[in-house]
Amino acid sequence: FRYFTDEDDHDGRTLVDGIKLAREIAATEPLAHWLKREVCPGPEVTSDEDISEYARKVAHTVYHPAGTCRMGAADDQEAVVDPQLRIRGLEGIRIADASVFPTMPAVNPMIGVLMVGEKCAELLAGRARDTAPVTSTSTGGDAR
Repeated sequence: FRYFTDEDDHDGRTLVDGIKLAREIAATEPLAHWLKREVCPGPEVTSDEDISEYARKVAHTVYHPAGTCRMGAADDQEAVVDPQLRIRGLEGIRIADASVFPTMPAVNPMIGVLMVGEKCAELLAGRARDTAPVTSTSTGGDAR
C-alpha cells in the first residue's frame, strides 16, 4: 500500500480530521462520562502537524483492505473504475474485488465481493441491466 503518497495529502488530512472528530465525539455526553483520559495520541498532541505525525506513525491496514480502486461516477475524481468495473483510461480490463468498494463496509466484505464478481460476470456475458440488481436463488435461477 502506498499510504500518504498522494500529492494533495488527502490521506493525511483525512486521518487528522478523523482524530479531531473522534475527540469531539469522546468529549460529548453520554460518552464523556465514561472516559477518564485520552490515551492515544494523548491530550498534549493538539496541532494538525503533530496529529498528522502521530497518524503517519501508527497507520496500518487491518483485516480486509478495500476501496483502493474505488468505483464511482464519471465526475468522481477519486474513482478508479466506472460502474461497469472498467478501469478508467484503459481498455479490456476490469476489476472485480473489494478494491472497487466506494466505502469500507462495516461487516465482513465476503458477500459484497461475491456480488461484485457476479455483476462482473454478467457484464462480461452482456447480460447486465443498469436498472435492476440481479440476485440468485439457491437453485441458481434469476430473481428480479
